[in-house]
Amino acid sequence: MADPLRRVHTQEPAYGVVDSKQTAAKGREKIFLASKESRRISLIFLIVLVILFVVSSGFTRFNPLAALFAQGEFWNFILTDFVPPYMGKWAALAQAVVQTICMALAASGIAAVLSLGLSFLGTKTIVPSPVLNALVRGFASILRNIPDLVWAFILVAAFGIGTVVGVLALLIASTGSLTRFFIETLDEAAEENMEGLLAAGSAMPPVIFQAILPAAMPGLIAWILYSVELNIRASTILGMVGAGGIGLLLMGYIKQYNYPAASTAILAVAFIIIAVNILTEYLRKLILR
Repeated sequence: MADPLRRVHTQEPAYGVVDSKQTAAKGREKIFLASKESRRISLIFLIVLVILFVVSSGFTRFNPLAALFAQGEFWNFILTDFVPPYMGKWAALAQAVVQTICMALAASGIAAVLSLGLSFLGTKTIVPSPVLNALVRGFASILRNIPDLVWAFILVAAFGIGTVVGVLALLIASTGSLTRFFIETLDEAAEENMEGLLAAGSAMPPVIFQAILPAAMPGLIAWILYSVELNIRASTILGMVGAGGIGLLLMGYIKQYNYPAASTAILAVAFIIIAVNILTEYLRKLILR
């Protein structure tokens, strides 16, 4: 007679154990490794990047090890000359901060109006003219692909130092960028809302103002907020070449070897950029939700 205990010990494992083992096995089967072709392409791409880095470093005479070992001198300069910040020139700093913010807001606002008009001409679904669409898109590409710092150099040479030059430089670059962004936004809104209304007999102006623009407005406002954020960052750099704002004040402090005051201006720039970034991110989420 067979031992009942022996039968118990030789029985199959419990259902839960078998199920968990099968699930684990199936999970392992679903893990797909990269193909040999993909790994080969990735390896070639990595080798090309390394070669380009070595060639570029040799061409520019850049030594990464020397730059790494020179960090001590850099931090010694920062901790000796820039620390602690000098907090005594609040009036000049506050005026420069207000100028920087106003430059960015003015440039973004004017650029938004100009870009909206150009974007209608560049949107193929609203103005189906390939030649006009191409001209507007090409014009916007030229404006946006020339850095705003280059525009600032040209305008400073033409008009002199001042905040007007900063606004104009930001305005030109922002118009190019916003025009391209607005064209894409209007294209998407027009494809979703225009066909049905035109088929129902609506004219183009009501379709634009009652269907396309309301649908595209959240995206347009989000791009304008993004432009404000970029322009506040850019205005700091433009000020260093004479375009006004806190950048001009910062460059003046550095030329005077007044590094503690320059440190205060740098901290103010960081605070402005962080605050504007948080504010615009909150507003974009509020608009697009």
